[in-house]
Amino acid sequence: MQYLSDRAAGSAGLRALQDWAEAEPGSADPLTVLSRADIAHAWFIRGHARAKYVRNDAWPRFFELLGQADELAARAADLAPADPTPRATAVHLARGLQVPRWEFDARWQALTACDPLHRTGHHHALQYLCAKWSGSHREMTEFAREAADRAPAGHTLTLLPFLADREKWVADDDGFDSNGLPAHLADIQERWIDAGPQPHSRIAEDHSLLAFSMSLIQRRSDAAIHFRAMGRHASTAGWNYSLTPRQAFLRARSAALRSH
Repeated sequence: MQYLSDRAAGSAGLRALQDWAEAEPGSADPLTVLSRADIAHAWFIRGHARAKYVRNDAWPRFFELLGQADELAARAADLAPADPTPRATAVHLARGLQVPRWEFDARWQALTACDPLHRTGHHHALQYLCAKWSGSHREMTEFAREAADRAPAGHTLTLLPFLADREKWVADDDGFDSNGLPAHLADIQERWIDAGPQPHSRIAEDHSLLAFSMSLIQRRSDAAIHFRAMGRHASTAGWNYSLTPRQAFLRARSAALRSH
């Protein structure tokens, strides 16, 4: 669905999705994709810079599109009460719409009632709870640790504490601090890698984040394991803080594979 929504953000793509929704009025799928397309369009207009750098004239359209997306996600959830996807979309929207905490909690409970280990939903919740949005470093870290403890070994959510600390590092005006990485990577080795990572549709992103982190602390032979695990796939996850993420990924991949 994310692939479809990312490519439907233009007017022609949106018309095709609207035609789909009209042709299948009882289906939640086109509404969910339309909702995600509106989210992608809204963030394209706003940009991903901190709020103080966003143009004033971008805000009205940003919130208009997110409000529209929220209505579509709610309609999709009504049509598919057992489907976690529109509920994960609602959790995603909580951040941009800056909903109050009670509203976020309601959205979160609706999602976890359908799927308590939903990867994308947890990632969106982590962002809502971080200090730069609606929470704090402490709250985000506790959420990540509790989620990882509930997840079985090998599940992608065992990586969440690492992602929480990475969010703190990125938010730090002093730059990316890698001092805490070795302890995280030892835990990941035990609970994710040695246990055998459970396959899922975005596992390349998990390997990319770890390859980035291993490369950052010059553990190139360990990074090579994750680059190889990605096979013919690639991801800029982790590398997107570089001005040229694709080139940064390729340079690190080449260096890691030469060393191992």
